[in-house]
Amino acid sequence: MHNAIIVIPRGRRHSLLAATIAVVEAVILGCSESTSPPAATQLAFSVGPTSTTARQAISPAVKVTVEDASAARVSGATTAVTLAIGTNPGSGTLSGTVTMNAVDGMATFSGLTIDKAGTGYTLVASAAGLAGATSAPFAIAPAAAKLAFTVGPTSTTAGQTISPAVQVTVEDSTGVRVTGATALVTLAIGSNPWGGTLSGTVTVSAVDGVATFSGLAINKADSGYSLVASASGLAGATSASFAIAPAAAAKLAFTVQPSTTAETQPITPAVQVAVQDAFGNTVTSATVAVTVAIGTNPIGGTLGGTTTTAGVNGVATFTTLTIDKPDSGYTLAATAHSLIGATSAAFAIPPAFAAVSAGGLHTCGVTTAGAAYCWGDNPHGELGTGDTTKSTIPVAVSGGLTFATVSTGSSHTCGVTTAGAAYCWGANTYGQLGAGDTTSSTTPVPVSGGLTFSAVSGGHFHTCGLTTAGAAYCWGDNTDGELGTGDTATSTTPVAVSGGLTFAAVSAGYYDTCGLATAGAAYCWGDNSFGQLGTGDTTSHSITPMAVSAGLTFAAVNTGGGFNCGVTTAGTAYCWGYNVDGRLGTGTMITSTTPVAVSGGRTLAAVSPGYYHTCGVTAAGAAYCWGENAFGELGTGATTYGTTPVAVSGGLIFAAVSAGAGHTCGVTTAGAAYCWGYNGDGRLGNGTLGNTILVPVRVK
Repeated sequence: MHNAIIVIPRGRRHSLLAATIAVVEAVILGCSESTSPPAATQLAFSVGPTSTTARQAISPAVKVTVEDASAARVSGATTAVTLAIGTNPGSGTLSGTVTMNAVDGMATFSGLTIDKAGTGYTLVASAAGLAGATSAPFAIAPAAAKLAFTVGPTSTTAGQTISPAVQVTVEDSTGVRVTGATALVTLAIGSNPWGGTLSGTVTVSAVDGVATFSGLAINKADSGYSLVASASGLAGATSASFAIAPAAAAKLAFTVQPSTTAETQPITPAVQVAVQDAFGNTVTSATVAVTVAIGTNPIGGTLGGTTTTAGVNGVATFTTLTIDKPDSGYTLAATAHSLIGATSAAFAIPPAFAAVSAGGLHTCGVTTAGAAYCWGDNPHGELGTGDTTKSTIPVAVSGGLTFATVSTGSSHTCGVTTAGAAYCWGANTYGQLGAGDTTSSTTPVPVSGGLTFSAVSGGHFHTCGLTTAGAAYCWGDNTDGELGTGDTATSTTPVAVSGGLTFAAVSAGYYDTCGLATAGAAYCWGDNSFGQLGTGDTTSHSITPMAVSAGLTFAAVNTGGGFNCGVTTAGTAYCWGYNVDGRLGTGTMITSTTPVAVSGGRTLAAVSPGYYHTCGVTAAGAAYCWGENAFGELGTGATTYGTTPVAVSGGLIFAAVSAGAGHTCGVTTAGAAYCWGYNGDGRLGNGTLGNTILVPVRVK
């Protein structure tokens, strides 16, 4: 310590005051700087660790002070301080930055975490050369990691509350409930076999780690349901399987709707009506008797078959239902005692065709009830509807006649009634209607002469018919001798075919005609430009029947466009005449003046020559076609020509097929009509116009 005596002259005291003070301060400061700071001796937790959750940052930040022996912070100390777990009840690991340099005597640790839950953790602080420190005990609570169903859903009834209430627990990774957790938990259906809907409050906040769901319900009955629980940041959980049973029977429902089925045919597949609860579940225990009746009845049809049946496993099945009148817009109504009834979807009953005939630009058919329908182009009234409007769906021929057969020509149609009277309608330029004039008709007119026919056949500009006694008559154009009368005079009324032959069938073609004698011999007459008379030459027309060469015994013969075909009694198909497009089916495009066997060796029940192609059907109902295919008339799904028979697509079972001009039609054994090929004028009858269809489509 230094002693200083300052003498200040009297006259200069005030002026030297400031200088004197400065000197004093300097002396004092010099004495202070020469004093040593206190030495750091120990550490102490000034802000200790607080309880938190596993893997969550300890907050506020832990602080450790560097102190001297008197427990005063050593300001300016920069000691490196390290933290570690002291007491470790949960075998946890301390993460974060565990070594920090003190700043002005204090080390601050932010972001420290411990990964395992436990109570009584401590931290220890250490630094080189200093006494360490231990924190006060603190706890690490479990961290929420996953969900678990602690009360799972139980089986119940549709629409009823699942009881007891479903509970989902928030757990840590070891499966211990995280008390205090308030996670937002959501439930949904996991496995959903029947498309059920979960109703009730499906999102709940956990209370003390448990989310409770009261009032949950599912509306669809089935087994194998499960629920899934989810919450943000947590692994979800799936419940055990459970079942929902149907509620009480309340109503009826059509589970198999009535489908489009031909008149008088059993509606297929069988109509089914289920007994259901209010939620649409089939009550499988129900055996109540269900009755069906026609609801909407556009044409006064009658429902046939068994109309009342008891439910089996809650479903009433009706296998024999029929409706006798064709129309669209029908519905069925189902009723049962004390249950709410049901109405089916609308459906159509098309005509049940016994046969169809594909013509030039139109098609006609006759139903099993004897009604004639036509569709397609109609410029001359060949549809027989009383006008010249074309139709893309079948329309009834006017007059209310009951027909046994109908046959289409190029632009006219003829039919024979069940009483044997012949009627024709459409174009009549050459007298092909047989009414004694050349006036076209949009409705059926009787063929003159009072003959009783068993069949008629419409050709290009002429028509032929066969009487019940087997006599052949023809009328119309006779330029090429196609009437077979021994001359070329056109006739507007039926004239007998020369030769006195007794025929079993007669077929009018393009400019020629063929007939099948009762003994099985085939005869043809008319144009022979391509050898279509089958006589072995192309000698110009024959005005009387000529025997077809080869001595074959035929079961049927039919005429096409410049060629003809027949099927022998053994089921072998033969064709002869023009063959530029493979229409003879011989595997070549070589024209033949005598019958040549159709390739493939198939046994055919019938064959139908069209204008440029041919089709046939086997005894088993499989349809085959060959020849031109520019419009898909072969029905194969492509437009590739076929010089040998190719199967018609679709696997339908046909009773008969008919080849026309660029299109083909057939009738299945169930009475449904199908057509395929060119449709520019609606001749396919499927309700559309203009699109070519390469595979069979059902006539509407």
